[in-house]
Amino acid sequence: MITQMKNKKFEDFVFQISEKDEHKKTKGYKKLSPKMKNAVDFIMKKMHNKPQNFLNSFDKSINDTAKKFKVTKNELLDYFEKELFAVM
Repeated sequence: MITQMKNKKFEDFVFQISEKDEHKKTKGYKKLSPKMKNAVDFIMKKMHNKPQNFLNSFDKSINDTAKKFKVTKNELLDYFEKELFAVM
């Protein structure tokens, strides 16, 4: 499974979840706390508004969002990793 992921570009995954608010329909999202949902929504909104800039600043976006919504960076990264594997 990981070798399949290595062969794909991040852009391939972005196109699979490109519909606005599509992320809110997943099981993983529905299990999140309200704070985490707000943080994920914020990141997804940033990604949809400026996808070309988002990849360059993903780590900074995660850090800034974690501080803003008082969640940990690891929680956010774990969420996105799980969602990425669910899409594959």
